[in-house]
Amino acid sequence: MRTDKPQVTTDELFELLKRTSLTTILVEGKDDIIFYRKIEEELREYNIDMLPAGNKNSVLELRDRISQISVLATVIFIVDKDLWVHSNPGEDLCPVGVLTTDGYSIENDLFADGDIEALLDTRELDQYHSDIVKFLKWYALAVSRALHGKDSAFRTHPGKVLDDIDFYLEQTKLSEGEAYPVDLLDFIKTNYKRVLRGKSLIAIAQRRFSANGRDVKHSTKQLIAFGASRRGENFRRICKLIRGELA
Repeated sequence: MRTDKPQVTTDELFELLKRTSLTTILVEGKDDIIFYRKIEEELREYNIDMLPAGNKNSVLELRDRISQISVLATVIFIVDKDLWVHSNPGEDLCPVGVLTTDGYSIENDLFADGDIEALLDTRELDQYHSDIVKFLKWYALAVSRALHGKDSAFRTHPGKVLDDIDFYLEQTKLSEGEAYPVDLLDFIKTNYKRVLRGKSLIAIAQRRFSANGRDVKHSTKQLIAFGASRRGENFRRICKLIRGELA
């Protein structure tokens, strides 16, 4: 995977994809490099070239452009599900020919694979779950608004949500005629490791892993590296999907 160059434009990537003879996997961004290095190692017999497009929209745009021409090599597209994770059963919002994570994002998949919560002791788990419960009350409402096409800051950092009481009260106040999404909250509570925005999930865990007085601290990159190193169910799932595209 190329990581030492500035992010190129979609036009530059398009020109590269037209000319390359290497099997190429186009992913969203550079933040996932630790995971995709492990994928490259696992699939090294295919001599794969991983390229970050910058974001999900860029991956999907390039998929549309590549689908309209003939290229020399196989190009595989992988994106995070994001809010697609809330699609109805049988409803597939993902374009044909695009692979996705199982959970909201690659962070969710690695969080589950690495059983990250097992790294917390009993006291830390209690604090962590308390943060999760409080955060989800805000998050479910924010996501519900986003799913209904309303302005929503559901990507707000958990530190702001959990520590700024004025922000929390203002953002959880229902508008006139608005009903709280109880069913959505219950669904997210039951499946939070899979459907809660991955960066938010990691950030909430980080409040415990980076707490003052903790003997062993873990950075976000270390947690991702740990999850990837386990080569768990979600890791194997993506490898299997890629192999299927190359069969």
